[in-house]
Amino acid sequence: MRQLLNSLIVSVVLAVTTTIPVKAQDINSLPKYGSAQKTTAQQDADKRFISEIDKHYQGDRKKGAAEAAKRGWSLLRQGKPDEAMRRFNQAWLLDAGNGAAIWGMAAAQASLEKNSDALRLFAEADRLVGNDIDFAVDHARALGMIGVQTENKALVADALTRFAKLQARAPDHVLNFQNWAITLYHLGNYREAWQKVKLAEKTPRANELDKGFVAELQRKMPRP
Repeated sequence: MRQLLNSLIVSVVLAVTTTIPVKAQDINSLPKYGSAQKTTAQQDADKRFISEIDKHYQGDRKKGAAEAAKRGWSLLRQGKPDEAMRRFNQAWLLDAGNGAAIWGMAAAQASLEKNSDALRLFAEADRLVGNDIDFAVDHARALGMIGVQTENKALVADALTRFAKLQARAPDHVLNFQNWAITLYHLGNYREAWQKVKLAEKTPRANELDKGFVAELQRKMPRP
């Protein structure tokens, strides 16, 4: 019961609006609030939010930031990038060094095909997250996706190099093989894509492989 009550309290605290939306653009949906100078009303809203967080977490803003970033990722996985960005911004407001928040911002921008912002934020998160294998896999995926979308050969080459290095580092990471296969698929290299799918199917978490992608690959080229 106490855990449930605490969860509800956190939800209420994080629901506090930290900025006042403006007609032209709600800065809550922009990474780092658009890095714009905030109005007095927005600054006051930020102060109220931080005060509530300080009360709930006894001044431990890093803990509050971690909770906000966690909720942001949950929303992003639900396909709600704008709501997720609000939480990532709250986390960044509390702790500008929270790597999970910057990573989340990058992933959200990538999902919206805001490629320049995504690449910039991934590079920033890379300096904050450290040696996190899941981040490295996600970063490589974004580079491959953006490289294909923009026909940027350098980004594609970087992604392919990263996929190979990640295989050596984490030979059972199913999403690395899947991201690798997806990139190859978009490059028209269906046979090589199948090779990566087959490797993914041998990993302990093979059930996480996107069956929709495998079916699409099958339509382009029957399983060899």
